[in-house]
Amino acid sequence: MIKLVYVITPRADISPEAFHDYWLNTHGPLVAKQAGALRLRKYVQSHLLDHPANEGMRAVRGMLPPVPGVTEVWWDSLEDLEAAYGTPEGAASAAILAEDEAKFIDFSRSQVFMTNEHVIFDHTGGRGPGPDAVKVTYLLSAKDGMSQADCHKTWLNDHGPLVASFADVLHMKKYVQSHTTAAESNARSQAAFGFMPPLDGITEVWIDSLEDMGKSGETEAGRAGSMALVEDERRFVEMGRSRCFLTREHLIFDHT
Repeated sequence: MIKLVYVITPRADISPEAFHDYWLNTHGPLVAKQAGALRLRKYVQSHLLDHPANEGMRAVRGMLPPVPGVTEVWWDSLEDLEAAYGTPEGAASAAILAEDEAKFIDFSRSQVFMTNEHVIFDHTGGRGPGPDAVKVTYLLSAKDGMSQADCHKTWLNDHGPLVASFADVLHMKKYVQSHTTAAESNARSQAAFGFMPPLDGITEVWIDSLEDMGKSGETEAGRAGSMALVEDERRFVEMGRSRCFLTREHLIFDHT
């Protein structure tokens, strides 16, 4: 499968409360109605969770502040996506969604890019994270002077196993890396809507609860693990152009 990642910045004339409400309760159902015509397989919204941990994760890395939310949409393949958008029904549905997005999203400060997922570990037994789960969302830009291919290689082959080694002490239940791909498709989206340039990927780490997340900082092993991961990230991440923050997932539909 292939996954579109949509890093959303709302329009300046919309309050945070109105943004989250409209995105979830109006735009979400509208996307669900277009799923058939656009061959959408799964659609998830991840809304920013207001929590002091966001500033802690940002400050220790020297990162940009959080964004209000991230959309993820899955297709069976890039070819399936392009085929759907090439039909009259798909084009009409895409126009409906774009018109609605313009009501609450600032395209010029948002980013859209296609990714391939890599599940590094899943300790949920296939059930997925619990109902109180929080998700650490990490929007990643490759280190200056490093190619995207080398960034992806280091991230997947070196950093992924390192994260897995600390899963227990950091109470991580699931860890997924999504690596940016399909450069031509990303460039077309950027040109059509005026999006910002795409990122190099997104990391997602699920923890069963805020309480469990807090336990990580209460032990020496947990604190050491957190710092080891931050230091390793510096090898392949340009911190000043990346972000790390907590979100709460909302599954709008899953037809997989």
